[in-house]
Amino acid sequence: MQWLEHVEVVVYGSWILVLLLAAVVCALDVLRNQGDEPQRTSLWLTVIIAFPAFGVILYLLTGRSRKASMGRRVADSASDFIAKIKAHPKLEEYYSRLQRFIVRGGSVSATTLDRTMPETCSVHGNSVKLLRDGTAAYPAMLDAINSARRSILLQSFIIADDEIGHYILKTLEDRAREGIDVKILYDSFGSFFSSFYRMFNKYGRGIDNFKIRPFSLMNSLTRWRFQMRNHRKLLVVDGRIGFLGGVNISEENVPVRRKGESAIHDLHCRMEGPVVGELEMSFLRDWFYAAQESEENILKAALLPPVAPRGDCAIRVVCSGWGQCYEGSEKVFYTAVSTAVKSIWIISPYFVPDTPFIMALRMAAARGVDIRVIVPLNNNHFYVKLASRSFYESLLEDGVRIFERRGVFVHAKAMLVDSEWALVGSSNCDVRSFRLNFELDTVIRGESFIQQLKTELEGELAASDEVTLEQIYAKKGAVRAAENLCALLTPLL
Repeated sequence: MQWLEHVEVVVYGSWILVLLLAAVVCALDVLRNQGDEPQRTSLWLTVIIAFPAFGVILYLLTGRSRKASMGRRVADSASDFIAKIKAHPKLEEYYSRLQRFIVRGGSVSATTLDRTMPETCSVHGNSVKLLRDGTAAYPAMLDAINSARRSILLQSFIIADDEIGHYILKTLEDRAREGIDVKILYDSFGSFFSSFYRMFNKYGRGIDNFKIRPFSLMNSLTRWRFQMRNHRKLLVVDGRIGFLGGVNISEENVPVRRKGESAIHDLHCRMEGPVVGELEMSFLRDWFYAAQESEENILKAALLPPVAPRGDCAIRVVCSGWGQCYEGSEKVFYTAVSTAVKSIWIISPYFVPDTPFIMALRMAAARGVDIRVIVPLNNNHFYVKLASRSFYESLLEDGVRIFERRGVFVHAKAMLVDSEWALVGSSNCDVRSFRLNFELDTVIRGESFIQQLKTELEGELAASDEVTLEQIYAKKGAVRAAENLCALLTPLL
């Protein structure tokens, strides 16, 4: 029996050695890939050291930043795409025409964005219409799709396996049968169930000009990797009409069809003008990476039509993500808190920024800026709601006003600064949008749109309950503990 005990000791010792080696490898990987994010690095090292078995598994499945792998591939693809097309006659002609619409400087905030994001530019001469929920967005998008003459480019984090998802895909398939070039990009994590149940395989069979691709493939080993998601929502029709914002393709975005907790309130925008070419280029750059098509084939389908003014709005397209305009959305938020003179109104479903941004908000409020943050009272992720509430006390004490929006889950993402400029797009005010996702946002200046957004946000405030310090001080200890526990996960949320 002694030999059996000896074998057991060897087996257990081997498992412990393997576990320790795995923990060391994961810890080194954390230091190598996430050293520029101290909070995130500290959190993962603590989890791996304190709970080796659980920590290693959790890190491998959800924690790796993927900057050195997928991030580098996307960055190389973007650089390769730009290098291959920059001398193409079609691109040269387009950018030559675009020059007269490019605006530099004009205000402290605009100059700051020019300097911190030189790969972007502000393009004037555009019209922008704010669309509320899928109730307004989907009919407008379908009208544009049905009016297409040559090209339809659709990109969405979620394309749901429901009535809305099938209807839009069927409409796109019908247009492709009529000769329109249709390209569709989806995120394989956000659209996991649609992909798992092979929804996308039902459309476009035998139609050469109908193509659907995931931004990055997932398999049984990678399906739970949360990082580097493509969170963009974009539709470009004929290079002349663009749509972007927070609305995914799902019937949840039509509150009258999905009453109760499953309904979603959101904001989207319809754009026309010179900036639509920039939106088209954003899609084509992602398509080059995802579809592995040659630049020649891609540019054959690119329209980049003659540039003509359509309105009074100047728009800066910010493609935030590794290898593109890295930390672009974060730079816009910091520009707001550092340059605002009168007011900053933010609406975000997931308000979980890092400590430096919380401090920046507090300092802006302390110098007299009217800062209002609107978050959903009913959040679809309870832990995000708890993490957000852990910040309330310090923010309120320094003069930041916080409003919890009643009713269905609010997925809208926007910021209004000094009633002069705005940020609208796919970015939440959280660490994931700041550094981990691929996002698509626009910085918009123009009286017509700013008034639309201000009216919308005033309505959101009217439908909200303002949080008071008395409510915060009255919280029970167990509630505070739960909030602070969730706050520890801020670098992951």
